[in-house]
Amino acid sequence: MKKLLYILIPLTLLSCNKKEIKIPVLAIKGIQELQDHSQIWMFFDVKDNDTIANINRKNTISSTHWIYNIDRKLPLKTIIPSISEFQYKHANGIHSKEGRFDYFSYADTITDKLSFIKFDGVIYKQDSVLSKTYIKENSEDYLNYNNINLVFNPNNTWINDAKMEDGELITTLLEFIEFSSEGNKTMLHLNFNQDLLYQDYLYYLTLIKSISNPGILINNLEFIFDPLKVPDCGCE
Repeated sequence: MKKLLYILIPLTLLSCNKKEIKIPVLAIKGIQELQDHSQIWMFFDVKDNDTIANINRKNTISSTHWIYNIDRKLPLKTIIPSISEFQYKHANGIHSKEGRFDYFSYADTITDKLSFIKFDGVIYKQDSVLSKTYIKENSEDYLNYNNINLVFNPNNTWINDAKMEDGELITTLLEFIEFSSEGNKTMLHLNFNQDLLYQDYLYYLTLIKSISNPGILINNLEFIFDPLKVPDCGCE
């Protein structure tokens, strides 16, 4: 178990076996000190011309917080299945301890420090069902919310059926929430293209979290989809 102190920002982290990970870089303040933690490493690698995640988690301890150090160049399809598996093991291990959570690491350019964002409680749906379909199939659970579906692709983002131009996502989203809420709480439903790089995933995730408040909720389900299996994903 270790105590992580404030340190100057490392764009590249070195694991115990001296392999390098280039972590995401974000201009967002996060958690900067964690006690009693162990770490998971997901390295960028190429095998048979395919990008893969080379994973090292042999030093994880169930009774500690877990920090996920993930190379920013890895696409979601290479890391989400393993993250889901590790989440389950962390929560259900023999020595698991209440109050111990999962965190992503990144480099915070505002404070020049290594920072963390908690993602405990997130459930990744990897069956290529978009949130708008899921809401229809489970409508009773979402009747009292102003439901907004966000889709994040490598080259574009969508709010419901509207494609966003560069830099206008948050401004347009807040205007849309104000216009459509009609007194109800808004719930945002996040859909991520499985080809999205981890750097971009964490950027969008922290961006959306920055506007959440008691009136704007984020569904703990995150929909990871294969664009080849979802014809109406808005990926063009």
